[in-house]
Amino acid sequence: MAFNLTDYETVEDRLVRFWAEHGPGARVETAMMSYDGDSCIFRAEIYFKNSETVPTATGYAHEIRSDRGVNATSFVENCETSAIGRALANCGYATHGKRPSREEMSKVSRAEFIPNAGHASPTSSGASSNNYLPGALATDKQRGYIRALGKQRGLDPESLMHFIGIELKNESKDVETLTIPEAKQIIDALKP
Repeated sequence: MAFNLTDYETVEDRLVRFWAEHGPGARVETAMMSYDGDSCIFRAEIYFKNSETVPTATGYAHEIRSDRGVNATSFVENCETSAIGRALANCGYATHGKRPSREEMSKVSRAEFIPNAGHASPTSSGASSNNYLPGALATDKQRGYIRALGKQRGLDPESLMHFIGIELKNESKDVETLTIPEAKQIIDALKP
């Protein structure tokens, strides 16, 4: 892969800038959305003011336990940190042109050493049926296609989330937390 991890800032660097600009009157909240012992999904919320009830930005991350590296011992902590980094990027705390954090790009680097990881061959739904890690989150292409199909059907974001919850029989699911096979199921259900 043609990238250099030192070109990407850490979540810690983003947090330092965030706290310097907003001080103790701001807050960062995280919540574990899913955990099955071997993988987890975190949601992070950024509030510029402690009194705000709606977050300025959110971010999600997914990690899988591995048998080596940081995810062998700390995949939950790594996931939470990545979610914070994505939320901070979503509200402007990312180096220009380098939206992912160093932690996220480390995940890409780790995936290079897992056969077929992250190398899904394209189909109409954006992934093949067996060329992905179990529990891997839907691709950007799949999520974009789901949003476009939802829009074509006249579904606003809240209605689309409701549709996904009903289709998957899981009300906590939304476009950002779909796995690759779940995204394929939703795409198939949304297609005319």
